[in-house]
This record gives sequence, C-alpha cells and structure tokens, in this order.
Amino acid sequence: MSDEMTESMRQSMSLDGDVAKLTQFYDHWASNYDSDVGDHGYGLPASMVATLATAVQTLETSGVDITQFQPTAATVLDAGCGTGLVGVALSEAGYQTIDGVDLSAEMVQIARASGVYRRLHSGVDLTIEPADDLRQTADIVTVGGVFTVGHVPPEALEPIAQLVRPGGLLLVSTRQAYQGQTGYQDVSDRLANQGLFQLLCHQRDLPYTMDSVGDYWAYRVIDRS
Repeated sequence: MSDEMTESMRQSMSLDGDVAKLTQFYDHWASNYDSDVGDHGYGLPASMVATLATAVQTLETSGVDITQFQPTAATVLDAGCGTGLVGVALSEAGYQTIDGVDLSAEMVQIARASGVYRRLHSGVDLTIEPADDLRQTADIVTVGGVFTVGHVPPEALEPIAQLVRPGGLLLVSTRQAYQGQTGYQDVSDRLANQGLFQLLCHQRDLPYTMDSVGDYWAYRVIDRS
C-alpha cells in the first residue's frame, strides 16, 4: 500500500462524520482516488457483488421469487458511489440499471465518466431521511465503504433502508475496527428486531483493501405497508 494511500485513508477516518469535512475531503481526493485505492488491490467492489449473489441465492433457496433481483430487471442504487468502482463491478456482473448518490460532486463527476450509471446525484447525506425522489426507488441498494470510521454511524442504516423498495435488498460493508468502535452489530440486531429488515447473510473476512478484509451484510427490507 502506498504512503499516499495510507495517509489519505488515515485522514478520512478522522473526519468525525462531519458532512462539510467529508464533502471537502472527497472533493479534493476525487482526482486521485482511483489510483490511490482502485489500483492497489481494492477488493470491496467484487466482494459486494459476491455478497449480492449470495443473498439472491439465499432467497431463491427459500422459495422467494427473485425476478426483481435479476440483472436485467433490477434497479440498483449505489449509495455512497464515490468514483463508481462498485457501479462498474455491478455493470460487469450484468446489472443494467444503476443509479448512484454521493456527498461529493467531484466524485460523482468521475463516476459519471464511467458510463455505467443511469442517474447520479451529489450532495446526498445518507444519515438523514431521503428526499421523496429517492425514497423506495431501488430493488437493490449497495453501501460500500460508507460505514467506515469517521464517516457515518450505524444508525444511518435506518434512513438508508428507506431507499429500498419493500422486499428489496440492502448490502453493506464494514470492517472490524468500525464494528468495535460503533456497535454496528447491536444496531443491526435492534433494527432487525424492530422489523425494519431481515438479515439474509453476513459474510466475514472477504477482500476489502489491499491489506485488509471486511464483513459484508445483506438484508431484505420488510414490507410493512
């Protein structure tokens, strides 16, 4: 891992979830993000796609109609899309309708250049309830690299789940340091017990960055209408 990447990642984890600081930081990092992260064995995008495949297979095995999750049918929202690395991985897996949101306009501009997104929005804070034009708009919502130290608290699971259509899938990445510092597991369990979603699978120790592994979580958002 390069010294530049190490320093950028260290700085990103010290932003205390401050929206203005996060926006400014990622606007500044955008032009170098892919070379700093994407060119150094960044395993998160492939792990997100693998977790999605496991979640869909889990549903199919339990007798659920998975038509809405097929690559040709699903609307996917890449929440916290950054420069689009997860979106590109989803596109390579066959997904055709991919939208993205992020805080940083500069990151979104680079994601747009990838050509895999249908629509992109910047200035989106995932810690608050979504705007009406984003609420319940996706069959699948991926949240990769967002639940990170210094970024968003685990309580953001609740507003993020509102982006998902009832019965749809929510996929999240975390690392052990984040879980230990924030109590992510406790929040996840509490929201599941409250009937917000059902945990379909929790995949441990899949590739994340070049020198680390992560946990990947797949939830099915419960239709409470």
